[in-house]
Amino acid sequence: MRRIVVCMLICAAGLLNAAAAAAETAYITDTIRLSVRSGPANDQKSLGLVESGQTVDILKSSDEWSLIRTPSGIEGYVLSRYLTNQPPAKSRFDQVQEKNKTLTAQAAGLVEETARLKADNEKLAAAVAAGQRELAALKNEFEAFKKDAAEVTELKAKYHRLETELTEKQEKITQLENPANDILNPNNLYWFLAGAGVLLAGFLTGFSVKRQRRWSSLG
Repeated sequence: MRRIVVCMLICAAGLLNAAAAAAETAYITDTIRLSVRSGPANDQKSLGLVESGQTVDILKSSDEWSLIRTPSGIEGYVLSRYLTNQPPAKSRFDQVQEKNKTLTAQAAGLVEETARLKADNEKLAAAVAAGQRELAALKNEFEAFKKDAAEVTELKAKYHRLETELTEKQEKITQLENPANDILNPNNLYWFLAGAGVLLAGFLTGFSVKRQRRWSSLG
């Protein structure tokens, strides 16, 4: 008899283990649909349905039933225990998901904006580098121009100095040429020759007189 009882217990345990092994895990949904009743009782007429997460206006409240108004304007009674001043977990989860989507979109936008700003920064850096090279080239050209300008200024100074010296020499030549021109002038030449003739005649006359006197003294 004991063997039969033991065998029965073993079989029962095996069946329970098999049933436990074949059981499927499931979850109770937190989505609730409530009937809005025409009165504070379950046997009253259903005027419509409200779901968890939906907002309603409480017109009158008691421990068991509350009179509410739905967003569509239906007024009726629902069980008070299903009303809460906090959003249910599913609504909060949906809000978090929606916020996460918004933040993800904003993050993607920020990444795109960062990439655009990086590209603009690289373009700006390239433009600055090109501007610096151009500035350096202009500086070199300016230094060369200054050097050329200094040389031109020096050449101009030399030119003016030589021009002044040439003018002075020309004036000296003119001064030297004027007496010779005065001598070669026909009128001046005539009087010059006349004076020379008078001097020559006086010299010859004096010489002749002195000679005659010498001969007279000898005779």
